[in-house]
Amino acid sequence: MKSNLLFLLFCLTASIASAQFTFLDIDNNPVESGATVTFGQGQVGDPDGFYSYFVANDASEAIFMKAELFSAENTDGSFFEICFGLCYDEITIGQKFPNNGAVFIDQGGQTLPGNHLGNTLADDVPRTFTFRYYQTDQAGTTELGNDFFITYSYDPTLGVDNNILIDFNITATLVDDAINFNSSEYLMLELYDKRGRRLKKHKINPDTNRMPIDDLPSGIYFLSITNDMQISKTIKIVKK
Repeated sequence: MKSNLLFLLFCLTASIASAQFTFLDIDNNPVESGATVTFGQGQVGDPDGFYSYFVANDASEAIFMKAELFSAENTDGSFFEICFGLCYDEITIGQKFPNNGAVFIDQGGQTLPGNHLGNTLADDVPRTFTFRYYQTDQAGTTELGNDFFITYSYDPTLGVDNNILIDFNITATLVDDAINFNSSEYLMLELYDKRGRRLKKHKINPDTNRMPIDDLPSGIYFLSITNDMQISKTIKIVKK
């Protein structure tokens, strides 16, 4: 009997360890954990300020998911809306979604349309909201790991035209030894520390897809991107 129980426990552990999911953007493209999506002035509320997404089940069985407002800067979670299974606004740090239970994703399936993240306040204060998505049991009370993080950033200095006119897509803002990206433009990249000191400056072309930062210590940095029309935007980078 004891050996049978150990075998069942092993099977359960293996099943949990193999459970997987993929976070997808509105076009069904995979998104890496640690990614940041940035919205500016004029991109507030429904629909311009909403970042829509799906979660796909890659496991060999059905899975259950929850989300959490993991952290926030310059805000307590007010004036923000998240839809994951159900929709919630005026959220608080540490709050989990859905409040009760978990989101069911069938084997080989993905979440239905309608899930999104969205800032609903237009002002001059930059804000970031970092969310954690993770697997749970059916009741939503026991975490099974496989954390995924995504940060929603509201940058009031960034207008709608900046988002449209700068072709720069960063792979992830949580990085190890290099910042990976892709662009079809010639751009100037400048990296600053938290004190505003410029540490790196590189002119890149469409064939460039990474900026090495293995010589820098772990910490928070700011990447400024400027194109030939002198339109710029800034992205916060966290080096592990």
